[in-house]
Parts: sequence; structure tokens; C-alpha cells
Amino acid sequence: MTLLRRQWNNLLEALGNGSCIVFLGPLVSTVSEGGLPLDSAFAKALGVTLEEEGIAYDKMHSHNLTYIMQRFMTIKGVTSSDPGYEAKKFYEKYQGQINSIQKMVASLPISLIINTSPDSSIFLALKEQGKYRSVHDYYNFEGEESDDIEAPSPECPLVYNLFGFYKNTESLVLTEADQVKFISKVVKDQPSLPPKLLRQFQGKKTFLFLGFNWENWHLRLLLQSLDLKNDSNIMAHAGGENGLQIKTKDFYEGHFHFSFVTEEISDFLTELHNRFNASSEESVDQKKIIILSVQKDEIYRDELYKNLKPLPYDSWHSGLISLGEDSSESFNQHLESANIIFLLVSPDFMASNEILNSVWPQVLKQNQNKSSKVIPIITRTCNWQLWKELTQMPLILPKKEGEVGKAISSWERSDDAFQSILKDFDLFFK
Repeated sequence: MTLLRRQWNNLLEALGNGSCIVFLGPLVSTVSEGGLPLDSAFAKALGVTLEEEGIAYDKMHSHNLTYIMQRFMTIKGVTSSDPGYEAKKFYEKYQGQINSIQKMVASLPISLIINTSPDSSIFLALKEQGKYRSVHDYYNFEGEESDDIEAPSPECPLVYNLFGFYKNTESLVLTEADQVKFISKVVKDQPSLPPKLLRQFQGKKTFLFLGFNWENWHLRLLLQSLDLKNDSNIMAHAGGENGLQIKTKDFYEGHFHFSFVTEEISDFLTELHNRFNASSEESVDQKKIIILSVQKDEIYRDELYKNLKPLPYDSWHSGLISLGEDSSESFNQHLESANIIFLLVSPDFMASNEILNSVWPQVLKQNQNKSSKVIPIITRTCNWQLWKELTQMPLILPKKEGEVGKAISSWERSDDAFQSILKDFDLFFK
């Protein structure tokens, strides 16, 4: 089945606002375009070794890496370090292989990609797309507590290898025993995942799962340990040879509220690209507005936001930051991307150390390089003329026709003041 219109809209909106997290399964990384998944090819290579050593195994499961690796461990003389050594040797041969699926994923505006294959092809695909600030990191369930990461963004995306990275052999989850140990370590936070990574899962998110075999039992434990919120949108691909058993489909839909996509993964991603590009073209002229104020002026901030809401602008203020969201990161992203900056100027605004030391220098920078148009609005009577830069900006003192402008707080009816503000604002952009 394909997605319903509502589900498409949710997915496109999440891509647009940076709240879409992609999980890539082991079926995405392949030895070549349209070739075997890397883990299946690795299992086949180990199968040859098993036959040479006279170790029996079930040919029906010759592509199942965890099973084949368990059989590999029964070879006389094999030590606990050998699986990692074999994996490193194998994955190094295919380092740099990037297929069309990875290229399509990398071209989407995604902040966080959780990679469950131990390779780095998706990271290289991001670099190939010109996303040179991309970051690659991984979890080592046998290691010490790792340093925290920088909060990712579409401009600086993070690829996080959940089951380790082939260059660090102790980090790899290769056998069923490793899977059990991995889940135990994640649940107990020993070591814990990076806090800023976990913070990405907070609040309402959209999760897109691509390239998984949903019959693998450990995926259920993994999802449970990640504690994906019930109000999140979870969409998962389950097409091709990895068609779902009815009982498996019922479990994921009932327990995790999955919506499954059963068309070919390339067809799904092509349609996603087409829909996203179409929606982006529709909104390309929509200007982004940020309203900057101090706490004592929040009543004016909220009124201005309410009056801007019906207009064709993407308006934002710090009061819209979600619980659990990195407030500093979110604020900086909205400020730096704003086309229009409203400054709600008052005595408290001008006396604020945070405004003077952090916000005001960035506002001036964006005003000087013309990346943003800065519009001060006087909310309460103050000596705004003391700030020379304010006198050189298209400042708004709301006024009635034929009268001198005055601060919003001086109006008997604030609704009239905001109507005057909107008229002046409209004149600036005619």
C-alpha cells in the first residue's frame, strides 16, 4: 500500500520543518547498484569459509549474517576477535560504494540518519550532495561513555551508526549474542547514547524506516528501548522480498502505530522527491519572520503573532519552542534563517544583557549583509533614539491618521495599534 494524503502531508511537513528522522536498515547498503545487501554478501563470503572448514549450516539461511556468524564461531581456533576482523576486512573492500537509494535519501533535508549497517556509504552520499558539514559518529556498546554531539540540522546532518562502525571492530553487533548484549547496554545506558542525540527523539517527530526485514525479532526490542512517542508519525517500508507476515504487520501497527509502504523503495523515494519538490516550489516565496522580545513584552509578541498568522508568512517566536527541544539551537536556527526580524523595543528590551550581548550583534550582522530586513516596533515608551542603529531602520510607531505615532502601550485599544502596524508593514513590502 502507499501512503494516504494525510500521511503524505505529515511527511512533507516534517521534511520541511526538520522533524523527520530516517532509520536506514541493512538492506539499503549494497555491494553495487541493485546488488546484494552488504550483510548478505558478507554472510555468503563466510558461508564459503564454513564449507571449506566442513561446518554444516542451513542453506535456507545463508544470507542471515547473525546465524552464519554463530556457525563461524564454531570453527576450531576461531577467537572472539575474529568476527570483527573478518567484518573489517570485508567492509573495507566496499568502502565508497554509493547506490541510487542512498543518493536519494542524502538529497532530502534530513537532520538525523540512524544507520544500522556498519558502513559509511550514506555519510559519503551526503558529502557527494555538497553537505560538507555532515558528521559521522557511532555507538560502541563495548566502549566507554562517548562525548556528546552537536545538535544536527539539515545543513549539518548527523549519520549515527547504531550498531557500530567497521573500523572499530569492538563496536560491531554481529552475532545474536551481540544483539542481546547491545539491547541490554542501551536500556541500562551503559554506555548511554549521546544526550543531544536522544533529545532528537523528544516531542512529536516523523520517523521513516527504510531497508529493514521486520521479521527480525531484535527490531522490536530496539524500538521499545528507543521509546518512540505514541503521537509520532512512524512510516516504514516493507516491500519486495521483505513482505510482511500478517501477524508481524498487525504487531507493528498495533504496538508502535506503524504505517507500512509496500511499493518498491525506489518508487516510493522518487514519489517523495517529486511531492517534496512540488511543495517547496509552492512555498518558495513565503518569507520567514521571527519576533524578538523580552519576557515583559510577551503579551505584545503574542498579539503580533496572532495578527500575522492569517498572512502568507512563516512566523515564529521563542514561545513556540517545544518541551524538550534545544531552545538555544532552535532560536539560533530561526534567527539566522529569518527574512524579516521584528524587534519589540521597550525599556526592558534595551536593558536586557541577553539582547545586548547575544541577540543584537547577530541582528546587526544580518541587517548589514541584507540577509534579513529588521523592523523595530515600539511596544512601550522608551529612549529608542539612543540606539543609533534603530534610527536607521524602518521603525514602526503605530499611529492614527493625522496623529503622531506612539508606543502600543499608549493606545486605548491595542487592536487598533496592531492594525496600524500591519498597514506600515504592508507598505514596506509593496
